[in-house]
Amino acid sequence: MRTPALIALALLLAACPANLEEQSHVSKLRVLAVRADPPELMLEPDAGLPATTLTALAVEPTDAGISMRFALCLEITSAPDASLPCPGSAGLDLPATGPLSARLDLADPRLAALAAQTDAGTFDAGLDASIDQGIPLLIGFTARSEAQQLDGFATLILRSPARGDAGTNPPEFNLEVGDGGPIAPKQVVRLQPITPPKDDPTKAYGFSFFATAGSISSLRSTDTTATGQPAPTWVEWTAPESATHPVRFWVVLRDGRGGTAWVERSADVGP
Repeated sequence: MRTPALIALALLLAACPANLEEQSHVSKLRVLAVRADPPELMLEPDAGLPATTLTALAVEPTDAGISMRFALCLEITSAPDASLPCPGSAGLDLPATGPLSARLDLADPRLAALAAQTDAGTFDAGLDASIDQGIPLLIGFTARSEAQQLDGFATLILRSPARGDAGTNPPEFNLEVGDGGPIAPKQVVRLQPITPPKDDPTKAYGFSFFATAGSISSLRSTDTTATGQPAPTWVEWTAPESATHPVRFWVVLRDGRGGTAWVERSADVGP
């Protein structure tokens, strides 16, 4: 059985029972996000078929080497069955561009060959849906690190320019861990994302926080309330009870329109 690790663009996670590890705690191989650059595939007149580069934020607390395998799934859906073999017999492997990245190019001749062979309800038939509204393309991935393996999915949108220009990924941003000074065991400090001005002020940024030790008060924050008012984006982090060198932090930023960015920082606890 495949373990659903990630549906890209989804920001709501199921609540965890008290006896399970916190979602914000990274103690083993995790895929915290998948970014596409560009984040949408746009079918524009006379522009040729689009392409994008997929990159995973795949992390492991011991710094063991991680490799990723990506595939374009032949099923058109944004809610895949966890047992779907993609990568595998239900997917088209994508060429790697690095240990954690791969290239999806809709001009790949293998896609044309697949489209000629598939039946209604699969890849080619799904592309006949309303391209103006956007069609979800399912990306399957497998992350490996030593004896660990993790499978999951991400979703890309293929559309026409009818709903506006293509989205862009947020720019690089920073993370402040407290005031930057020494951190004592059990000390409570703020984790504060610092973002540059938005390319589109109507975007609402959502942040997800992760750490290898200590406790984070909330997995997520947002810079905009449900009524459109500005909101504080920081969360509190309680340092572990004993000295830890270092603690690693990751913050994933999503703009609600497919754009994704992240930052990694570290801090020492205790002498």
